[in-house]
Amino acid sequence: MEYSAIALVCISGLLAYNEISALKRKIRDQEKRLNQLAILAGCDFLSSCYVTDEVKKQIIQLKRDGKSVEAVKKIREQTQMNLLEAKQYLNQLD
Repeated sequence: MEYSAIALVCISGLLAYNEISALKRKIRDQEKRLNQLAILAGCDFLSSCYVTDEVKKQIIQLKRDGKSVEAVKKIREQTQMNLLEAKQYLNQLD
């Protein structure tokens, strides 16, 4: 009886984890679509990846000072970019 209860809890946990993962993927895809629509509509400031001019200046200064890790950290704090996107954004800046 105890083993079946433990097995049931484990199976329920795995099913819940699987469902949560699927929902996270869907949300990520919808965020990407919304960002693309904002950019196409000419409303870049509505994108979750938008970086203000003030923050951009700070990031450029950090990059020039050789503090790339801090610059990426700053980008991620201000936007919803993941680590790879933030690093690519930093590499694109002057």
